[in-house]
Amino acid sequence: MRLLLLLLALWEVAGRVWPPGPLVPLPSAIVLDAASLLASGELFVHVLRSAVRVALGGGVGAGVGVLVGVALAAGGPGRLFDVPVALARPIPSLAWIPLTLLWFGVGEGQQIAILALATFGVVVAGTRDAIGAVPTAWLQAAENLGASRGARLGVRAQAALPGVLASVAEGFAAAWFVLVAAEFVSATEGLGVLVLAGRDLILPARTFVGAAGLAASAGLTAWALRALRGRLTRWA
Repeated sequence: MRLLLLLLALWEVAGRVWPPGPLVPLPSAIVLDAASLLASGELFVHVLRSAVRVALGGGVGAGVGVLVGVALAAGGPGRLFDVPVALARPIPSLAWIPLTLLWFGVGEGQQIAILALATFGVVVAGTRDAIGAVPTAWLQAAENLGASRGARLGVRAQAALPGVLASVAEGFAAAWFVLVAAEFVSATEGLGVLVLAGRDLILPARTFVGAAGLAASAGLTAWALRALRGRLTRWA
């Protein structure tokens, strides 16, 4: 934090000594623009709309990703998902924007679909790997102690839970990562729109405000999920 404050101070001083021009805002200009957006309530609206999109898209993607990941790890009929997941995994989620526009039209559904796809790809792989990493010795020990099939499944689920929750957190981070591109397409409110407004209105300070909002929102989400993981896996 001290290093960041020092860099901002040097940026401000250097900018006042050698003005960089209107397209490179000084930290003071960014702070003033952020204060103006806060005072008007506009910044809160943008943050809230983006947060709702990430919550919905990330929630859907994480939920489906966990189910498919469990099916892949279980084998049997779950192997049917192997080939589709393997083929789709290298494809960036943003590559699906044209198809999501055709399927969902221009609106919230399309943006949420992109975020869900971004989250799904991370969570399905993380869930499968977390379950596959459970030591076989633990399951054998449970079986030797006379544990039922349900109890053995419980042991496996408990052992894999920290890894699954970690993959969910990574999935939500991916959703925040692609949010700007998703909102560029059709959104009228959101942090991505705020970033784009810096170009359209020739207000580069606004782009920095939007980027700072994205960083803060993603960081807060990561902190909340990390706290939830710690609460659910106190024994880990």
